[in-house]
Amino acid sequence: MEPIISVKNIKKSFNDGVQVLNDISFEVNKGEVLGIIGPSGSGKSTMLRCIAQLETVQSGSISICGEKLVDNGIYADKKTQRQIGLKLGFVFQNFNLFPHMSVLQNIIDPQIHVLKIKKEEAVNNAVLLLDRMGLSDKQDSYPCELSGGQQQRVSIARALALKPDVLLFDEPTSALDPELTGEILSVIRQLAEEKMTMVVVTHEMAFARDTSDKLIFMDAGVIVESGNPIQLINNPKTDRMKEFLKRFNSK
Repeated sequence: MEPIISVKNIKKSFNDGVQVLNDISFEVNKGEVLGIIGPSGSGKSTMLRCIAQLETVQSGSISICGEKLVDNGIYADKKTQRQIGLKLGFVFQNFNLFPHMSVLQNIIDPQIHVLKIKKEEAVNNAVLLLDRMGLSDKQDSYPCELSGGQQQRVSIARALALKPDVLLFDEPTSALDPELTGEILSVIRQLAEEKMTMVVVTHEMAFARDTSDKLIFMDAGVIVESGNPIQLINNPKTDRMKEFLKRFNSK
């Protein structure tokens, strides 16, 4: 079976010449959750943004649902890039909701403009998703009136409204107070149980161990270790990963 995401030998440097991704390769199959962990500055978020077309790579290949986004450093045409983009949903660290729109409108608007569906259908989808997220009573609220956890649940609902094949999460709990982190991790666990294909960049080690089907540990722009999450976290092979996990394992 062809993987939903295939990343092969990608390299990425910023304009200052600093290489942030060096020969990264991995695959994600349908229904899998890939967890990505590592220290700040290791390239985790940049890698996710390259998949989502928010950053470009200099070399390597990326395929989504069997379609080539970039092949040996050469990008597909704009139409193909847009088609591939529709297969991906992205959940940001800082929610990225439209502050001037109500919660309901934040979920309706992308459906109308991106999926080109009628408003009535978009409203029905939004109402169902807000109910699923436990936010039925917040439809008419504005983002500034919500807690961080509620805002992140709205952003997950917005991503799901576009019916993506894959959800990409960029440290979805990093902007939240510790007591709000659990509610977002619970939503992601529920999606995992429903076999939603996901790539989750996270600093929550227990969540990465218990929810991921595969785990990648990155440092300095390379994949240091990858494989079974429980084996990786309970029995890391490299000194670098052992050092990184010291705080987690001592709890």
